[in-house]
Amino acid sequence: MSRLTPNAAAELCGKSRATILRAITTEDLPATKIGGQWAIEREALELWIAQRPQRARRSPLKPPAPPIASKAEEAPQGASQRLSEASEDHRGMDMRLGALEALCGALVAEIEDLRGQVRELARNDTASAPPPVPVGKRRLWPFSAKS
Repeated sequence: MSRLTPNAAAELCGKSRATILRAITTEDLPATKIGGQWAIEREALELWIAQRPQRARRSPLKPPAPPIASKAEEAPQGASQRLSEASEDHRGMDMRLGALEALCGALVAEIEDLRGQVRELARNDTASAPPPVPVGKRRLWPFSAKS
């Protein structure tokens, strides 16, 4: 007669510890408390496993799932016509997408050209003209009394 803890019993039978403790509290699985811990007889656990259905439902009140309809039954009337219209729309979108991608490529090339021009102007500008020198005192705040 070997005794098991709820953790060992759960590991042995492949159930969760919560399931084992629930069975103990509902008195489906006989167990005794020894020193503040539950002790389950191995024979009682084997008998409980044999009596328990292999796959118990969590909620007996839950209705069964409806059967899955086949694809032919699932398709509404006129679906093939709408599908062909959608594929034509898809081809039109592909053409527009291709045109937009070409436009984006041209814009990227133009941006790179402009960046090159800006870099060249910046190189030429920094060597020729020094930055302007501020004239007089500037007011830091328009309502300040000091000028």
